[in-house]
Amino acid sequence: MMCNKYFIVRRGDFATDGNKKIYYTIFSTLLCLDDYLTNNSIDCFKIMVGSTFVWTVIELVLYYSKTRVMKPMYYTDLYNNKYLIPRTVSIILQGFQEGGVVTTFGLYFGDRLHNFKHFLYLHIFIGYIILNMSFKQNISKVASKRQINNCGSLIAIGSITVYNAYELYLRPNQLNRQIRMLFVMIYVCSIWTYIAYIKRFRGVESHYTIHGNTVIEKKSIVNTFLILGYDVLFEIGVAYLTFYNWFI
Repeated sequence: MMCNKYFIVRRGDFATDGNKKIYYTIFSTLLCLDDYLTNNSIDCFKIMVGSTFVWTVIELVLYYSKTRVMKPMYYTDLYNNKYLIPRTVSIILQGFQEGGVVTTFGLYFGDRLHNFKHFLYLHIFIGYIILNMSFKQNISKVASKRQINNCGSLIAIGSITVYNAYELYLRPNQLNRQIRMLFVMIYVCSIWTYIAYIKRFRGVESHYTIHGNTVIEKKSIVNTFLILGYDVLFEIGVAYLTFYNWFI
């Protein structure tokens, strides 16, 4: 009997670089502060705090269930000294990066897509992502690995998709805002994923079990596109709309 498991594999120091996660955390908080000062709104704060909390819990489950293999995270000071970040703090930072940052960017810039100045700011940020990743050297050592097609994950994504569709049915007046938020999240994360893929920081593996032996195989370009596309569209885009429906 053959059983295949699909894994998204991360290489490089992104998953272990505490500095980047701290910088993104500060930047996201500044966006929330700007939204409050200019619009007298705490929506960005609510979705940032809520999604960070939920995703931190998810990261804890992924880590302790060994669905995601996480390497130690480090903070590097101005003198290039490295300090190990405690596991609990690193998981919170990971939760902020995976949840709070993405949803805050999506909501903040989604609300301002009609504003040329903020549209330009968004692309300056995207340019920073591209330049930062372009100058990084590829590291063959795996930083983290996550199975994308385990039964629990597929059931959760399917349920979340139905839930979000139902919420839109109940609140059609929120459709325009959610579509803009969804567009920004998919747009930014698609570019990040593409650059990560061509720099070999991110890839896809299939694990086949044949007669008790595990065989690891890299997927074709087409299958890699479909799997990474599923990750961006559903596990980021559609799934993260849940935070909007929960906290906004």
